[in-house]
Amino acid sequence: MNSATHNDVIRLFADIQDHTIVEIMGLGPSLDELEAAALLLGNQDEVLADARAPAATVVSRIVDILTREGQLTEQDREP
Repeated sequence: MNSATHNDVIRLFADIQDHTIVEIMGLGPSLDELEAAALLLGNQDEVLADARAPAATVVSRIVDILTREGQLTEQDREP
């Protein structure tokens, strides 16, 4: 499993704030987990994204961070 980098977070979730990047990186996500979170957020509304990602996973925590912070624009959510 490849560890995600700061640049991976920026590439997948453009225009998020630095403190959010730090919070996400603190989870120690893999690149696969970041990509899964991006797919959930890009293809589903918040309710469906929460329902599809089990509550205890890193993917779910990334989704929670990004939706809680309200940092994703409609453009970021489009596939």
